[in-house]
Amino acid sequence: MADGTGYIVRGAKMKCNMGSHSRKINLPVSHGSYTNGNPMMNKTDRVVDKNISYFGVCKGCCPSSDNIHLVKENGGNVTGKKCKVKILKDWMNAKEDTLVGGEAALITDSVLVCEYGGQIRFVNDGQD
Repeated sequence: MADGTGYIVRGAKMKCNMGSHSRKINLPVSHGSYTNGNPMMNKTDRVVDKNISYFGVCKGCCPSSDNIHLVKENGGNVTGKKCKVKILKDWMNAKEDTLVGGEAALITDSVLVCEYGGQIRFVNDGQD
């Protein structure tokens, strides 16, 4: 897109500012809209364990009692409470004038807020 943002497709990388690890967004079933042959995502694609996985160790106010030990993406180690993503609202900053499955398309500027203090943003659009 001309404004420097891209449409989000299955497999785009996202990161929570309270989590230790980035994850890829999933889309089990396509909405039927594609860009460059990739299935596009919409603002309602926010279901935990369907579209969104946990982000490693949580630095926020996550109520998890599960402590985990993970290898960081940069090779170090991190230990702490396991992230338990809890989403109450759809993605914000979606492209309202482009519909995917009847809902606004996700773009790289879209943001999702976790109830435990995290903000989830896209690292890339997944089209590479």
